Amino acid sequence: MANEEALRQEAIKLYLQGANVSTIARKLNHSRQWVYKWVCRYDESRPDWSSSLSNAPHNGANKTSLALEEKVIETRLLLEKSPHHESGAYAIWHYLQDNGITPPSVATINRILKRRGLVSEKVRYVKSDIDYPVSPINLHIMDLIGPCYLRGGHRFYLLTIISNDTRHAGVFPILSKSGEDVTRSVVEFWKYYSVPDFIQMDNELSFKGSNRHPRGLGLLLRTALDLNVTPIFIPVAEPWRNGVIERFNQKVERTLLTQEHNSFDELRLHAGEFMDTHNRTHHYSTLGHKSPLQLDEEIGLPVMPPRQDYEVGKKPPLNCDNLNEIHFIRLVRSDLKISVFNTEISVSPKLQHTYVDACLLINEHRLLIRQDGKTVQSVEFIMPLI
Repeated sequence: MANEEALRQEAIKLYLQGANVSTIARKLNHSRQWVYKWVCRYDESRPDWSSSLSNAPHNGANKTSLALEEKVIETRLLLEKSPHHESGAYAIWHYLQDNGITPPSVATINRILKRRGLVSEKVRYVKSDIDYPVSPINLHIMDLIGPCYLRGGHRFYLLTIISNDTRHAGVFPILSKSGEDVTRSVVEFWKYYSVPDFIQMDNELSFKGSNRHPRGLGLLLRTALDLNVTPIFIPVAEPWRNGVIERFNQKVERTLLTQEHNSFDELRLHAGEFMDTHNRTHHYSTLGHKSPLQLDEEIGLPVMPPRQDYEVGKKPPLNCDNLNEIHFIRLVRSDLKISVFNTEISVSPKLQHTYVDACLLINEHRLLIRQDGKTVQSVEFIMPLI
């Protein structure tokens, strides 16, 4: 840039000495238009006349006002202090709109937050090349958080459950992860919301039953089958397959679990407040930036709760009139074996390094190994029906 300014000054020096424009242009290897430009720009009274001018527009047509920018930051800090609210760009946009303030675009809000150092870089998810079975419609996903501890050392867990379709969610504090405590919480959510066609979970022992009787179905599985809900188990040691509930759990951990709870009853109260705030105000991009309750109202919630007098007690007997299926999504490794209820099953070599859906037909004592909706293999699998 310094050399360019020297050429401009040399051009004016030659011009003042009487050289014509064409001669100056040839000597300095520039166009005649360039010479004319700097002759016009020359101002003896301004020492910086040879400096380049900014190409930026003089006026920002859509520049966000400083007052609105400060309102964005103020809203961000306000939402961060709230124990149950989201505080991202979309949450800020909706909060401003709901409070009668015309918000800037979500992209502008993100730029403001980034400029103020209030945005952390996200780790991008890299999709595996191995195809994974598509999730069914009307699916609930459940998980356990814990153990956690109240002041004084009292242990508790959180049973979390969310609709994969509407993101309507529930959080239930429980004192243990016994099958009875877990099942009571799941049924409580179904009574208040709706019974799904499928419920998906990881391979937590309290969800399945017991290692002592691996094929003896636990209370949760029997209750689900009694209510015509088909259980689905994700692959072992692959929690990201429950990505929807895992992301929801992160919100629970950074909000509800950072809140002070003086007793278990107070924790239950705060969990209810959290559920209400989430379902009413959390706007999901996957829902067209609607909240779960907004989507429920738009599509009409399929109210299919169990009987309100349905009680969780002893393991209900298996109703042979029901479908009674349980699905296990499994990755077939190089040993060509998958595990179902602690039982190793050998599968076809052509399934190596792929995911399969091992569908257990309890009434028929048979395990079907499926892929892409087609049965590849059928294996006898004796199950107790009492």
